[in-house]
Amino acid sequence: MPFVVPKIPTFSLFTDLAAAAFRNVTPVQFGSTSRIGSSIYATAPGGTVTLFSAWGFMAGKAPPGTSSLAVAASGLSMIYGNCYTPGGYARAYADIFVVVEEFETLEPVHHPGLGHLVFKRRVSSNPTILINQETTVIGYQIVALDDHSDATVLVMPITPGNVYRWWIASYQYCQVGGPGWAGSNISFDFGPVFFAFT
Repeated sequence: MPFVVPKIPTFSLFTDLAAAAFRNVTPVQFGSTSRIGSSIYATAPGGTVTLFSAWGFMAGKAPPGTSSLAVAASGLSMIYGNCYTPGGYARAYADIFVVVEEFETLEPVHHPGLGHLVFKRRVSSNPTILINQETTVIGYQIVALDDHSDATVLVMPITPGNVYRWWIASYQYCQVGGPGWAGSNISFDFGPVFFAFT
């Protein structure tokens, strides 16, 4: 039942029209603390931005006799979100979740100790929602939280002998149609991640 610091950073960003990210989107680490999330926004006359960021870890082969994999991360979030419109549409969203990728091992061996890996499936946990705001025609919504306790957990069935990689991930989304603004600004700081084959 190890606790580990994830070692694989990843992110992807998509913007369209009047939308952008204004804080570094690359996941960072401070000692044993990992951080995901960023500041994104969309403005008038219309724009969309989405961001996925994550820290991952190669969990390795599921041992003989095991039937499940559990992954859990907990930490503190900084959450600032808002959206407003004086006659259009605005949406701001952010969540955190666990993603597990499963690979089958085939011969000949290309990865020492693991075999030749072939992707089999991807499983995601239910999201822990940090921001979920939407307004139409006329409206304004805001959330502002510092040091908010959050966690994300996934327990899933596995196949002994298959190889698993997990990610602690965040997804953010902002959209504006017409006059208005939407902003999603989060950071989720989590310590070593618990994972176990059982």
